Amino acid sequence: MSDSDVIEQFQRWLQARLAISEQIEDPSERQRAALQVESAIQLAIQYRDVVDMTPENIAPPFVEREDSVRVISDDESISSSGRQDATICQKCDAEMTHDLEFCPACGEYP
Repeated sequence: MSDSDVIEQFQRWLQARLAISEQIEDPSERQRAALQVESAIQLAIQYRDVVDMTPENIAPPFVEREDSVRVISDDESISSSGRQDATICQKCDAEMTHDLEFCPACGEYP
């Protein structure tokens, strides 16, 4: 049995549960149960569509770049703890506070 067949069987079971929920006497409970089952049916349909997609139609999730995203340089201003002692951002010259690990203006990590 393939994944699609199992999902279709589950969807049919949910549809049977929907028919059963129509027999609930309390109107608010009947509506709540129907909404839950209808929501589950929609999710099963969406999941089946995702499973049925072929790998050729799906874009790869990773992007290859020519250059590195962030250049890491050896700087003499880095203290023994690994953090810079300066309070000025080296990238945008904005003032940095010691409680943040990055520049609040440009987001650069020291």
